[in-house]
Amino acid sequence: MCTFAKAGESNPRLFRKVADHISGLNRLSSFNSRDLSNTVWAFAKAGESNPRLFQKVADHIIGRKNLNSFISQNLSNTVWAFAKAEESNPRLFEKVAHHIIELNNLNSFKSQNLSNTVWAFAKAEESNSRLFQKVANHILGSNHLNSFIPQELSKTVWAFAKAGESNRRLFQRVADHIIGPKNLSSFQSQDFSNTVWAFATAGESNTRLFQRVAGHIIGLNNLNSFNLQALSNTVWAFAKAGESHPQLFHSVADHILSLDDLCSLSSKDASQILWAYSNAGIVHTALFKRVHDHVEANVDYTSLDEDDQNALC
Repeated sequence: MCTFAKAGESNPRLFRKVADHISGLNRLSSFNSRDLSNTVWAFAKAGESNPRLFQKVADHIIGRKNLNSFISQNLSNTVWAFAKAEESNPRLFEKVAHHIIELNNLNSFKSQNLSNTVWAFAKAEESNSRLFQKVANHILGSNHLNSFIPQELSKTVWAFAKAGESNRRLFQRVADHIIGPKNLSSFQSQDFSNTVWAFATAGESNTRLFQRVAGHIIGLNNLNSFNLQALSNTVWAFAKAGESHPQLFHSVADHILSLDDLCSLSSKDASQILWAYSNAGIVHTALFKRVHDHVEANVDYTSLDEDDQNALC
């Protein structure tokens, strides 16, 4: 199953057959920790969620006396899978969190394990302050963040912000690392937007970081690698953090105006863009008209929440 998932070759009938077989077993005692985590990881990665299967695996893990046989990757892959597949299970997350919190240290957790774990808890809305604090303390106790690739750094701060578990020292440490020489060169568009969104959401404004990110984005040949959600989150973050950068805002506006259509622009992204430009004091009539016309033609206002309606009006 992992082979199919890694290759991006989903086969619904095969996954369904495997899920039915596992779900029909009396117990999962023949599955070791790696088998359990790899199974749900494969289903989640392939986009083949199966509530019965996930519940069966969760019940088995919850019923174990302890999780000592789970290595760090097993733990992170398991909660990542449940979060990715949107299979809520508070008791499972609580058991995993308790186990990690009780560990003497997190030295066995690689940077990917750490970022995937906190991302999963944030995505599943299963925040656990003690878990987040333990992860933050571990990261702060390391000599450097060189083991973290950009995606892992952005996912980590995104998770802390999303979970409402801001940690000023952690955010400062991440900002200092990103600001370092050449560290932005390997960032992808999603990494940029997630990072500034996290800092803005957590109320951890860092002018040097925002200015470096803005300068890098402006210096790109084009913004084709940014989808509309990433652009929306980026300008929203700058406006929310009070980090004015007219050149960045005009660059984003010019890119949006150059697109053939805005089919992928959601109502949420549209409202964020309009809110960001208004609050940043950036007047761009052509952009406002383009976004407004798109919303008028494609969005049912009655389906929006009050904040989005106000932004679009």
